Amino acid sequence: MAATAGSGKTTAVVQACQSGVTPVAWLTLDWADSAPGRILVYLEATIASHVESVRGLVHGVLAARITHDEAAGLLVDATNGFPLILVVDGLEHLTESPGGLAVIEALVRYAPSSLKVVLLSRSDIPIDSRMISGVDLVAAIGEQDLAFTLEEAVIVLQKMEMGDVDAIHAMEVTNGWVAGILFESWRSRQNIIGVGGESDPLHGYLSSQILDRLDPVEREFLIGTSLLDEVTPSRATALEERRSPQILMGLRTKHLPVSWVVGHEGMRCHPRFREYLIALFERREPKEVAYRRSLYGDLLLTEGHHEEAVEQYMLVGDLDKALIPAEAVIGGIIDRLDFAIADRWLGVFVTSFGEHDPRLALPQLLLAISRENYGLACDISDSLEIAKQRDEFASTSAVGASMMAWSYWHLNRILDMESVMAKAPLTPEVAAVRYLMTLLNENYATEFDKGIKLTGGPLDALVMRVHFAHGRLKEMAQEPESPWAAAVSAPWRIGVLRATGRLTEALDVYARSDLHAHSLSWLHGIVGPELMIDLQRVDEARHALVIGRNHIKASGSIVFEWLNILIEVKLELKLQRNTERAIFLLNQVEEASNRKYNFINEAVDMWRGLANLLMGDHDGLALVSLRRAVESMNRAQRIIDLPSAAVYLAEAEWRSGNSDAADIATDWALAAAQQQGSNHQLLLALADFEAVVTRRLDVETDVDSEWHELGRSLMGRDLKGQSQSRVWLLLQEFGETSLEVGGICVKPRIAKSLALIALLATSPNHSVTRSEALKALFEGENNDSSRAYLRQAVHRLREVMPPGLGPSFVGDVLSFTGVVSITSESTQFESLLLEANRLQGEDKLQLLVRALALFDKGEYLPRIESSWADGRRSSMSEKAVTASLAGAAICFAAQRYQQAKKMAEASLAGDPYSERAWRMMMRVSNAIGDADAVTSSYLRCEAALAEGSLVPSSATKELFLLLRP
Repeated sequence: MAATAGSGKTTAVVQACQSGVTPVAWLTLDWADSAPGRILVYLEATIASHVESVRGLVHGVLAARITHDEAAGLLVDATNGFPLILVVDGLEHLTESPGGLAVIEALVRYAPSSLKVVLLSRSDIPIDSRMISGVDLVAAIGEQDLAFTLEEAVIVLQKMEMGDVDAIHAMEVTNGWVAGILFESWRSRQNIIGVGGESDPLHGYLSSQILDRLDPVEREFLIGTSLLDEVTPSRATALEERRSPQILMGLRTKHLPVSWVVGHEGMRCHPRFREYLIALFERREPKEVAYRRSLYGDLLLTEGHHEEAVEQYMLVGDLDKALIPAEAVIGGIIDRLDFAIADRWLGVFVTSFGEHDPRLALPQLLLAISRENYGLACDISDSLEIAKQRDEFASTSAVGASMMAWSYWHLNRILDMESVMAKAPLTPEVAAVRYLMTLLNENYATEFDKGIKLTGGPLDALVMRVHFAHGRLKEMAQEPESPWAAAVSAPWRIGVLRATGRLTEALDVYARSDLHAHSLSWLHGIVGPELMIDLQRVDEARHALVIGRNHIKASGSIVFEWLNILIEVKLELKLQRNTERAIFLLNQVEEASNRKYNFINEAVDMWRGLANLLMGDHDGLALVSLRRAVESMNRAQRIIDLPSAAVYLAEAEWRSGNSDAADIATDWALAAAQQQGSNHQLLLALADFEAVVTRRLDVETDVDSEWHELGRSLMGRDLKGQSQSRVWLLLQEFGETSLEVGGICVKPRIAKSLALIALLATSPNHSVTRSEALKALFEGENNDSSRAYLRQAVHRLREVMPPGLGPSFVGDVLSFTGVVSITSESTQFESLLLEANRLQGEDKLQLLVRALALFDKGEYLPRIESSWADGRRSSMSEKAVTASLAGAAICFAAQRYQQAKKMAEASLAGDPYSERAWRMMMRVSNAIGDADAVTSSYLRCEAALAEGSLVPSSATKELFLLLRP
């Protein structure tokens, strides 16, 4: 509803809402409410008055550094199922706030059907067309819809005791505008001339028809209290208005454009009336205006409205008063991402008090580090040192001292860091920085408990980051309470997903992280490219490295520069095998860091060791570097790269003839993987030197050992193509075959089209040659009939896809003509199993169960007959058998025997010759005390194997004798 003030918008909406029983949540925005973070906070409070479950939601989603518009979407989505009308008034205040408008647009776009949204504005506002996409019903109400008819104007003027006003003339000059007839006038100046000494016809009408009819004391009271959105006796008295109760009582008898608050002696002026009163107020002597605004700031402060108080003090230039409440709330402003407000305030304060003022240091440091600008944070710290105030500031502000030390750490200024920490009080924040210093040297660890806990303060971000560097991945599941901390540590969470092998999930989070302009140096400089390396995407890894370097340069962090170079080293060695380039880069890092950062030294030594191993004739050099890296990692309990480094060391020790030392190194690698709760890093390293697994299996006596499981996982390793950034095509293959294109189920006219899409879904880059397609779908027949049938299958598939997207032949290669992403149930099944192989325990079991649920839907590609389909069916079945048995082992270890038995039986149903499954059946029976079932399982095993002219192995016989002596 967009119409000039006083048009009757509010009255119309109130009456409409009162005509039903749906609860109403009403938010009125003011000129100071344009910051998107503040709007979200107000929206949550408004909605929470009816839907209690949303309380605290905004804090949580902003903590995860979700953008303001997405936060608005999540907020309204949380009301789903609760009938509610949400009215947002005063949108004209957002015309200069793109961020504020984005919040409103998202609010409407994501609102569930149970939430009806009413938007009120005095002027047209620019609305993104996406705002109403998908909204079921939209109504627009404008000025003509709200205008009075002549009959209505006559009735209202009589009721207002304004019978002397010519209704016909009023209608002519106002075009039926409600406020123009009641107490305003049409804004267009060509309609009527100003009256009452006012050039604005509206103000003239208010002056002559409203204020001039009041007692001078009442008139001055209205003007003097115009700053107040709600005028009460106590609030008016705070502005030094005398006899407030009596004056308010007298005003109740007058016909004024105000609403009286039910329940107490308060009134609210109509917005346009209040604007006019404020205009009159601003004409008073500047000193009086400043004095009243300062009093108003004091009132807001006593009422707990610190942010609004700061704005009032700033308007009158009373910055000494403004600074105190600003210090109290600026951290919260930064938390909710309203950086523009924080910048504006700090700009004013720095201009007035100087950049060396220690009162401004903490918010400046918070803002700088929240933006990942460590160079600026160091400049702020240095300015305090120049002013001889850094030591005093560090001794009185633990958070400030920690922020300074953190920034100095990034710029390789260790002496400055230690100097600041020497002055800092012993607090949890200081403990967090000492934890950071263990990345320099583990000797710093003597002054803090290794069980360091999150405190809810901003330094939680630092704790999370150091947890990651130490490989304490399980502890990173602890959610920081501080939104600021959660914000700057968010990319580390992507790193945890990658390090534990959840590559699909990590890629999905990374793809959406560009929406959040925070921690971009780490996101694109380290986390992103390392993820692409694990996915074997060389070009994307290089692209991310370049983007990251630009952000790192802006941040000023020298440590980030080194880490970025080390990621490039990983790319060169793991995917390109370019040892010469890798060693050149390693020399750069080692020379620049001067081996002062132990965690950097470990990475340098590990990659240098791998480079020497890959060169073949530098095994001695490799051994020296890798021993030093692994010894340092073990000493510091820094295990993030220990699985990899220990595998490389095992290879180096073997090549040097130290077989016992090689076995010890593999023990370290496995133990580190177990601590991390994932085999992902270990499998990546073993893929470089598969002989490490082979040699270890030679000394393993238990055929069901963890190393045997790792060997099986390594055999099926394939990291490519695990995830798609978006889904255009969804192919269901188990139980029944169907195809969705853009969420719509389509049915190609011939079944071979579905077989073709299944083939393309499993092929690299979703393309196949003509001969490959003929071999897969037509048993290799290459004649006119089979080629014509293939063309028909392609054509019918192209029919059900959007123009320009379907497959076609270019030369002898069939591929899609547009950009597509295919998700098929079989590839989902395989991807889940691949990710499960990198995990352990309950996490692994969950993925196995999800994968098996797909397989259990039914036969793969039923009614599709071809040798290729038969081969895929066999492959799916073999993988399901292995997955069921792996799940049974996890359940058995967790003493969930019934589930273990069920999964072992599922494995046997697919492969009755699996002695591992029969042994599991015997173990389960023994664990539940069923001796007869142990014997029965063994006898069934014998019978099953006999059908294939086989007998149980010695391992199976020995287990049976052990369980049934």
